[in-house]
Amino acid sequence: MVDCIPPNAFSFDSPFRLVDFQGHVLNLANGVNPVISQIKSTNGSMEEQWVLQQSGLGGPGGELLVSPLPGFPTVAYDFNLSPDPGPLSMQAISGDGTTTFFQINCLDSTRANFIDVVSSLALTAWAAESGSTVSPVTFETFTNRSQQVWSFEALD
Repeated sequence: MVDCIPPNAFSFDSPFRLVDFQGHVLNLANGVNPVISQIKSTNGSMEEQWVLQQSGLGGPGGELLVSPLPGFPTVAYDFNLSPDPGPLSMQAISGDGTTTFFQINCLDSTRANFIDVVSSLALTAWAAESGSTVSPVTFETFTNRSQQVWSFEALD
């Protein structure tokens, strides 16, 4: 079994970036919704820093993806928009006190998929349109495609 979770990933003293298939980083879009993917900032913006927080569930699938910004917003989706039997995709949002728990599937020592344990949807980056520096991030049916692979990157 490959372990890809960075040392100290569960510490607010050691945040990391998550980088998508096009080199963009997971970002809180200036602290508001939705969560997006965009080019890395040159100033080490807090909106693109993340830590993992264990939920206490134990075992795989107990991790929250948390921002060290005030209020500690998490990456989530709106459960109120989830019709039965569930959506094929949902916009990634941030929120305080949300409960989107991830199973982290390591692919190698630095890359992983983030799968929501409730819906089995994967955190997915969309390709940026030509000339754009941002793109949406959604929860999609897990198909193990490159858009669902995230790389852990240490801060500069």
